[in-house]
Amino acid sequence: MFLELVSVGDLIQQMLDVFYEQELVATKLTDRNDFLNPTVKEKKRFEQMLDERVAAGLNKGIEVLMAEVEFICATTQNVEDFNPGATGIAISKLVDVNPTNTAVWVVDVVSAHTKMLVGSTDKNMLDVFNQEVGLRLYATLCKHLKRQRISVAGSIRLISDMNLYFNFIQTLKNQDLLQYFSALRELAQIYLISPADAKELAAIIADTERFHGIFRAEEVYEFAERRADWYQVKNRVEKAMYGYGCLVM
Repeated sequence: MFLELVSVGDLIQQMLDVFYEQELVATKLTDRNDFLNPTVKEKKRFEQMLDERVAAGLNKGIEVLMAEVEFICATTQNVEDFNPGATGIAISKLVDVNPTNTAVWVVDVVSAHTKMLVGSTDKNMLDVFNQEVGLRLYATLCKHLKRQRISVAGSIRLISDMNLYFNFIQTLKNQDLLQYFSALRELAQIYLISPADAKELAAIIADTERFHGIFRAEEVYEFAERRADWYQVKNRVEKAMYGYGCLVM
């Protein structure tokens, strides 16, 4: 319905442009270069109003979409998806390397909405919509990740989830967005490191270039705190980080 209204608005604007050029400019009733002319001012005001209404409508649609994504993440993510055995149930010897149902559902929902605009709106509006959807999806996933407990065994499925999100973003053909989701893929690696390799974990946390400048070391540290074994490795990681790059004089 909204897209149909946008199409009607575009049609009205095109009709207005034709009338303006043929009936006012061509007959010299108005000068398109006279920015103080009331006709020129009203035409620009109408175009600005139309742009503002379209932007507000798209923003509302994205808000509703992200609310649905947050609901899916909050209600379908099983505690054992990223932390097998957390509920006391025996862990299967077979490691599930497939993305979680939550990630598959989120990608399906977001993909369905982005595809709705293909062919029904111009490329500029589509790019703006995809960019905003991608950035808000990234922010939602970061917030969701900070609510999880992730073990070394469970990190495999988290990595699969992040790969799924990255592959979806690739279909949007937006290089700027890829940087954010590439950083998320790298971030998932910090949960795969064995608790015995605290120094390696500390080095990765401190390596901001690894995350393309998207995450600061302090932010990566916050994500590292979501490791299921964090309180076992915390002291060793902090010792390695604070001593990292220091010289004894």
